Amino acid sequence: MSTLRVFVVEDNPIILSNLVTTLEELTRAQVVGTASSESSAVQALRDQADALDLVIVDLFLATGNGLGVLEAAQSMQLRAQRVVLSNFATPEVRHHCQRLGATRVFDKSRDLDALIDYCDQLAQA
Repeated sequence: MSTLRVFVVEDNPIILSNLVTTLEELTRAQVVGTASSESSAVQALRDQADALDLVIVDLFLATGNGLGVLEAAQSMQLRAQRVVLSNFATPEVRHHCQRLGATRVFDKSRDLDALIDYCDQLAQA
């Protein structure tokens, strides 16, 4: 099992802190960077593209949105897996995110265990 290098795009500091702690305590993940806005996330992904295994993106950010982050990651052909973690994981949103390159869409309120399992699967691959 290898350590999964994760970048998290989340604007809520409490959710971000809890997510980082959860991932690092319960999985083989190391959060190597975070961003709270679309522009800072896109710049960080450009700068760290080769050093990432997984990008976790919230849809609603301080400025911009997660769809823009997904679109930029797709256009730069980012090697890292991309998933969405949002409170708005409707079927339409899931479909749109997958068209933009997200491999999975997780609901913040219901799917944290599934996200942890997904991270474990990636670390084992």
